[in-house]
Amino acid sequence: MLLNVNPTRMELLRLKDRYVLAKKGHKLLKEKLEGLMRNFLEVAHEYIRKRKMLDEEFIEMQRDFYMATAGISEEETDTLLLGGNYKLEIESEEKTIMNVRYPVFKVKESGIPFAYPLTITNTLLDKSFERMRNIVASIVELSYIEEELYLVADEISKTRRRVNALEYVMIPDLEDTIKYITNKLEEMDRENIARLLKMKDIIRSH
Repeated sequence: MLLNVNPTRMELLRLKDRYVLAKKGHKLLKEKLEGLMRNFLEVAHEYIRKRKMLDEEFIEMQRDFYMATAGISEEETDTLLLGGNYKLEIESEEKTIMNVRYPVFKVKESGIPFAYPLTITNTLLDKSFERMRNIVASIVELSYIEEELYLVADEISKTRRRVNALEYVMIPDLEDTIKYITNKLEEMDRENIARLLKMKDIIRSH
């Protein structure tokens, strides 16, 4: 589609500059889009791998916990878990990948993780709680990986729209308009030359 501009040499120069910038911008955005897609696929594969490990770890934790507490009552189990000073805190920092900012969470532990007497409990109980600690850390890690995937996917969508707008709208419109103005100016030049030649013939005839 032709742009609504006057077919002048000044306008032609301005459109050619815009065309060069549009082509450069299109190239850079396509490179960014490809980089974002690569990053998204790498992170997605890592997320799937870690989510599978988390699911397996959770099943193992449940099995160990049920086996460790099978011989004691629920009240005795609750008593074992009382009095602990183990705490978890979530620390956050921000990272940037290709202008996409996302949070990164880390688990900070404090206190004693096992507050019950180790001599009177099944070792599977210790193992199940150790698995719980790993599971919490994995859940925190997966939460920020999910957020990273969401933000990168959103940036991919925005970048793709900009690439398509340049590739299928702006650049073709500029090309068509530049071609139109070039042809128009050439036509005007031919008309001016023909007019000058005609005036020259008129002057000679007199």
